[in-house]
Amino acid sequence: MFAFPHTEGSTARLDLLVGGTFGACALRAASPALVHRVVCVEERLGALGRELGYEVYVGDPHDPAFAAGDAALSVHFPRILAPALIARYRGVWNLHPGLLPWGRGTHPVFWALWEGTPAGATLHELTAEVHAGQIVEQCEVPVVDGDTGGSLQARVANAERELLERWLPRLAGGERPLATPQPAGGSYHELAEFEYLRDEGRYEVPRAQRERLARCLDFSEPTPCSVTSSEEPS
Repeated sequence: MFAFPHTEGSTARLDLLVGGTFGACALRAASPALVHRVVCVEERLGALGRELGYEVYVGDPHDPAFAAGDAALSVHFPRILAPALIARYRGVWNLHPGLLPWGRGTHPVFWALWEGTPAGATLHELTAEVHAGQIVEQCEVPVVDGDTGGSLQARVANAERELLERWLPRLAGGERPLATPQPAGGSYHELAEFEYLRDEGRYEVPRAQRERLARCLDFSEPTPCSVTSSEEPS
C-alpha cells in the first residue's frame, strides 16, 4: 500500500476521475485534501469516496450540471472524455496500464503478453484521441517466461502505483508537468478484438499456441490495486 501526504489547508482543484479496482485503491490511499472532487460512474466507488471524506460526483461528467475543477487526473475512468469536456480544464492527465505508444486502447496488459510487445505504465496528457497525448513519465515492466495475464498485471499495477504516488500531489498542487510526444509506431486494440479472441477467435489460433493464449487470458490471480479482465483499463 502507498499513501500521499496530507496537506493541511489545501485548496486543491484537481478532479480525480476513477474506475475499477485500481480506482478504489487510489481513493483509499489518497487524501481528500488533495482532491477537489471524485468523479465516477459506479455507485460503489461513490459510496467509498463519501465514506472516505471526499466530495463525490456519481454520473457522466459530460452532463451540463457537472461543475469541473481546474484540472483532472483520470485513473482507470471507464469513459472517453469528449473534447468539449477536456477543454473545460486547464489540464487533464491519464494514468494508463500500458507503455505507450504500445498498448493504446483496451486491455494493454493482455496484448503486451500475447503479442510480445513492451509492457508498463504511463502518465500522459489526455487528448481527444485515445491514449495519444504527450508522455509525462513511464515505468517499463519486464515480461518473464511463464507470465499469466494476472501476474503481469500485478507488476503493471505496482508501476501505476509508483506514478500515482509521485504525481497526484504535484498535479493537485497546480504543477503542469513537462511532457514529450509519443514515439511513432506502437499498437492499438479495440475492446471487440479482445472479446473476439477470448470468446470465439481462440478456436482459430493454432493448437500449439492455445496453451499460451490461455495463460495470457488468465487474470484469475487477485492482485491489490489492479483491474480484472472484465474491466476496461483507461
